[in-house]
Amino acid sequence: MAMDNKKAWLRIIEAFIAILIVASVLIIVMLRNPSQLDRGDEIYEKQRFILKQISLNDSLRGEILINKTINVEKFIESLAPVSWNFTTRVCDFEKICGLLPSFNIEKEIYVDQILITSNLTYFNPRKLKFFVWMK
Repeated sequence: MAMDNKKAWLRIIEAFIAILIVASVLIIVMLRNPSQLDRGDEIYEKQRFILKQISLNDSLRGEILINKTINVEKFIESLAPVSWNFTTRVCDFEKICGLLPSFNIEKEIYVDQILITSNLTYFNPRKLKFFVWMK
């Protein structure tokens, strides 16, 4: 009977050690790989900053209101990290618009948008969508 008791305790200790080893490996793997969520939060924060800068710029607002994005994209390029690929799309504020079908991207895409309704002389509510993916 005493021998069976020792075997049971050895099994419990072995199981505990195995759990510790598996948990340690999982923790090490998680610490070495930066989280996708952290990167996503960082991208969205930078996107919001860029869109806010666009909304504060009267000439860029005017271009968006008339569906031009050439200078808007140049402005974004000057602020965006070099590791980003991006595109923009101006849409009617009431419509749902996504990435154009010509962009066949097999990567994770981060999207943010801003509503530009008017400038001092012109009222034409438009939505600027900002699509970002990693190079």
